[in-house]
Amino acid sequence: MSLCRRRFSALALGALLAPAAGRAQNGAASLSVVELFTSQGCSSCPPADALMVELAGHATTLPITYPVEIWDYLGWKDTLARPAFTKRHRAYAAMVAGKRVYTPQAIVNGRGHCVGSDGLAISRLKLSPAANAAKVTLVRDGQDWAYRIALAQPANDIRLVLVPVVSRQQVQIGKGENSGRAITYANVARALIDLGPVTGAEARGVLRESQVAVDGADGFALLVQSGTLEAPGIVLGAGYAGVDGVKA
Repeated sequence: MSLCRRRFSALALGALLAPAAGRAQNGAASLSVVELFTSQGCSSCPPADALMVELAGHATTLPITYPVEIWDYLGWKDTLARPAFTKRHRAYAAMVAGKRVYTPQAIVNGRGHCVGSDGLAISRLKLSPAANAAKVTLVRDGQDWAYRIALAQPANDIRLVLVPVVSRQQVQIGKGENSGRAITYANVARALIDLGPVTGAEARGVLRESQVAVDGADGFALLVQSGTLEAPGIVLGAGYAGVDGVKA
């Protein structure tokens, strides 16, 4: 592994769960998105995986777990990984991490990266101001979800990205560096779906149940993000609906 092991301390958890830590300053969106790239074959990843479970219960933080394939060759093929997640990992590395690809790697609001188990670093990145902000509103509509996106300033390069997730999933790992361990993951991505551009200052639409219920997903994250799936940029706003309730 290219990372040293880091212990997630009670101090770091306190910083992350403090009310101010969940809200960026200077007009940034109130819901902070922490995208964790992790692997079942990475011995340094379980503390970061556990941190995502903790953060899933925090009202102003949206963790998303992306299992990746980069350590499959070490003896255990990640059972939750998808090529699209590995591709997003490398795309983020190229955009914000100086092409550094490692696990556990956290990308916070699409603006910065750190070791995924480093709670203090994640907290600092969450407070970084955004140049633009988007407010996401989610309302249940039968079996579907109606959404409204309100942008502080219209822009030409903003897209809406749907990430169906499994809110909790435990995996018993049989081989590799984590052999014999049972690891619980939070908000495990099951797909990345580009819903198209957001044009103007406001957008409305409906997410059908069939769009969300992908590969066992029981919830979803809705990201308002600059750039493209191939070159992801800053997350301007987000919403979530799942077993942990509705966040926006």
